[in-house]
Amino acid sequence: MRPSLKIVSTLFFLFILFWGNCQFPAYFNITTEDNLPSNEVYSILQDRDGYIWIGCDAGIYRYNGIKFEHLESDKLSARSATGLYQSKSGRIYAYNFNSQVFYIENDELKVLEGWNSPVTGITEDGNGKVWISSSERPFIIDEATLTWSFVKSSEHIEIGGKIFTDNIKSNIDGTIFYHNYNKVIEWKKGKATSYSIDSKFKEIPLVISRSSRDPWLFDVLGGEVFKKVKSGWVKYENKELGALLKGRKTNNVIETDDGVFWICTHSGLIRFNKHSGKSELLYDNLAFSDCILDREGNYWFTTLQNGIIRIPQFEVKIWNVQSGAFTNDLFSNIVLGDNSVFFAGSAGMVGKLTINSKTLFKNEHTPKSDVGMFYYDPIDKCLYFNKMNQIYRYKDDKIVLVNNSARPIKSMLHTEKGYFLLSSQGLYFTKKIEEVLDKSNQLSPEWFREIELSPFSETVFIASNSGLFEFEFLNNHWIKKKNHLKEKQIISISSCIEKKIIYLLTFDGTIYSLSKNGKPQVFMKLDEELRPEQLRINKGKIYLATNQGIMTIDPNSKQTFLLDKYRGLASNNIHSLAFSNNNCWTATGKGIQQIPLSIFNQTTQSCRIGFREFRVNGLPINPKGTIGINYNDEVSLIADGFSYRSNGNFQFAYKIKGYSADWIVVPGSVGEIKIPSLPSGFVTIELKLIDHGGIDSENLIQFQLKVHPPFWQRWWFYVLIILIVGGMTYLYFKQRIQSIRKKQRQELRRIHLENELRLTQQNALKAQMNPHFLFNVLNSIKGYIYENDKKNAAKYLNDFSNLVRKVLELSSEPLVSLEKELEALRLYIELEEMLLINDFSHTIEIDENVDVSCLKMPALLIQPYVENAFKHGLRHKLGDKKLDIQISYNEHEEILTIRIDDNGIGRKSAEETNLKMHKDHQSFATSAMERRLQLLNHEKKGVVGVEIVDKFDRGANSEGTTVIIRIHV
Repeated sequence: MRPSLKIVSTLFFLFILFWGNCQFPAYFNITTEDNLPSNEVYSILQDRDGYIWIGCDAGIYRYNGIKFEHLESDKLSARSATGLYQSKSGRIYAYNFNSQVFYIENDELKVLEGWNSPVTGITEDGNGKVWISSSERPFIIDEATLTWSFVKSSEHIEIGGKIFTDNIKSNIDGTIFYHNYNKVIEWKKGKATSYSIDSKFKEIPLVISRSSRDPWLFDVLGGEVFKKVKSGWVKYENKELGALLKGRKTNNVIETDDGVFWICTHSGLIRFNKHSGKSELLYDNLAFSDCILDREGNYWFTTLQNGIIRIPQFEVKIWNVQSGAFTNDLFSNIVLGDNSVFFAGSAGMVGKLTINSKTLFKNEHTPKSDVGMFYYDPIDKCLYFNKMNQIYRYKDDKIVLVNNSARPIKSMLHTEKGYFLLSSQGLYFTKKIEEVLDKSNQLSPEWFREIELSPFSETVFIASNSGLFEFEFLNNHWIKKKNHLKEKQIISISSCIEKKIIYLLTFDGTIYSLSKNGKPQVFMKLDEELRPEQLRINKGKIYLATNQGIMTIDPNSKQTFLLDKYRGLASNNIHSLAFSNNNCWTATGKGIQQIPLSIFNQTTQSCRIGFREFRVNGLPINPKGTIGINYNDEVSLIADGFSYRSNGNFQFAYKIKGYSADWIVVPGSVGEIKIPSLPSGFVTIELKLIDHGGIDSENLIQFQLKVHPPFWQRWWFYVLIILIVGGMTYLYFKQRIQSIRKKQRQELRRIHLENELRLTQQNALKAQMNPHFLFNVLNSIKGYIYENDKKNAAKYLNDFSNLVRKVLELSSEPLVSLEKELEALRLYIELEEMLLINDFSHTIEIDENVDVSCLKMPALLIQPYVENAFKHGLRHKLGDKKLDIQISYNEHEEILTIRIDDNGIGRKSAEETNLKMHKDHQSFATSAMERRLQLLNHEKKGVVGVEIVDKFDRGANSEGTTVIIRIHV
């Protein structure tokens, strides 16, 4: 079915032809926005340690891939620096535009004193002599003495007293070349040879290439080139090179070891291969000044307005980034056709690149929407693509709508039997591309993504969101044969024809392999950070388009290689891959890239680490030999990482050898690597660099340290600890023994006191049960019996027995309640009252706050003092006899007070009476009570206190005695 003219007329597209040589390598641009001191850079050099040096209008700087370090001197009369050159001694020489020569030695910039000739170039002969060309004459500097002299030769042309020389260079053999008017002077083994050139160069500067062998000569303005032969330099004819040089000012020429000349001009960079004779112009809008190829394989180009350009891989070309042809258009699809690469942009643009001529066609196709299916049909010899559920054909530089009623097609395959069309709404098969897709030609309703012919059977394999479907052709129809990996979302599929294996990529980043009569096997599980979009097989190798670049996998060894922006890609965001004979083509977020397949086999250049300073407690020290430090010293390292390909995205790593197998990683941007703690003894610190791809530096830096142990780990401290512990142990046990002995003495004393207390209690019992009292009581009871007073006899006999029982009970207890003590006391007083006939009265008063049942006191403590009142006071008194007992309690001080008051004859009269009646009498009860009081107050002072007060009237006559007993309860 042919689309109607009305449909075709609604299609609007512009056809544009671009000049074919608009492809450039991707690069990193270092400018003032990246802390480059100036965008006007004149000269660049990589020294033997790996640092990059630049000379610019702001001075001379050293670059380690992270920061620029300015070296300066107060003796400089101008800031500019150019002509960088490192001699065999390691000094770096340069000059400024104010006739000053200076050099870098031991990180210090020094000005060559006394020099005042305008300099045009610096080099050396390898024998300790630095050669300088100037507008006045050539000079030689002796590096040992830093003195200079004129270069004298009869070959020189002298005009007006001056021997003008410029652009001095030397080769690997130390041969010196410089321009002298219309001559080139060659110094070899101390002999000068002059070669005449065109007389016009008397007044026109001539650029001598920086080459390892014989240099070439380049006309600064005229575009002429001269090649070295035995007889001298002859004009080199190359129309392509001549056309590129014509009208351009040549600033500098550098030849790399591969025979390629890099011609730095004021309007672009010319790359010329002297072996093939081919040349190309790059970046024609930039003014170039110098070039180096560093040890990692990076090309560095300095410019006069745009800073520094670093190209990691020159063979990787890109369209869009530098040319500006496809500004603001992201590329998502790419396929390979016959001698053409077809690509599509996110804004609906469709284009074609002719591989041989590099001619670029671009079609601004409407509608401006994203492109779905993008398929080159080798049978129809055209490109099919899908937009807005419509299928278009791109052929003979024309785009035609071929199916206006299609589905959202994701992929297709044209076989001899017809067209497979894969969509999110099902799988369709039709014999005509123009046919409407509906239920009549639908094979399956699932969401399908990619299709591949089976390498080992007459079937097709189709990736879907529901597994891998296999269809076979039976009875003139395609029939579903099997579904592998059900419920797995397959996003890409590709087959290896040579080994007859199909590889599958699932949404979760797992790669499966499927061979004939087998089941899908897990081939590899990718890292979670890696998000692949497409899998392709080319020449037996697996290629993955991912968000981190292009990953290749060797199916045999499973060894991987990642090509990313650090190795030449313009963007890591790769959407699609296609392959020609020797190239891989990619659609990235920044353009179309052509990548030679040989790059995927290149060995990655190793990075290096450079050491600058070793510090202890912030002070630099010499790290040679074994470094002695104290245990708590702070150790720090200052190092530089030479991994320019990582573009600053590298890391330092260190470990303490022998103590830990783990490397401690710190960012490469840190100025100082601090090592927090080190074990005592001999220690080895290892330091390395890890580049952006996780590859270790080719060199490893080691430091030997002797960490003196802390004072608590030294021998004298151990001896001191042993002495201290021994002394403390001795003192402890000595004190312990003394304490035990003291406790033993206290325990023996306690036992002794308890025995004495028991003895006093027994004595108190004896005092209370003394024979006189018992005899008198029994006699009184006996008298009542004789008098036939049975009632009193029975009462007092009962009181007597109760008293004896109470006394025996109380004498066995150390503490009794006040209630029990008073019960025994009342019985005793009643019996004593019986002996005093009828002239005795007594009272016992107890305060209301006294709880007689709860308060505890020593047993039988009151009775002896009451006994004394009867025995020494009341019995000898004539007339009324009174005994008053008052009991009170101080709750605040917890003191029980017992006041015993009698109106007897008093202690003095009683003593006199006792002496008359019993001359040798000694109160047994009194002495026993005094001893008992001492024992009660021994453990704790003030438990029991006794105060005896003699009462007298105004005439000093005794009125009795008061005993006050205070008990701390």
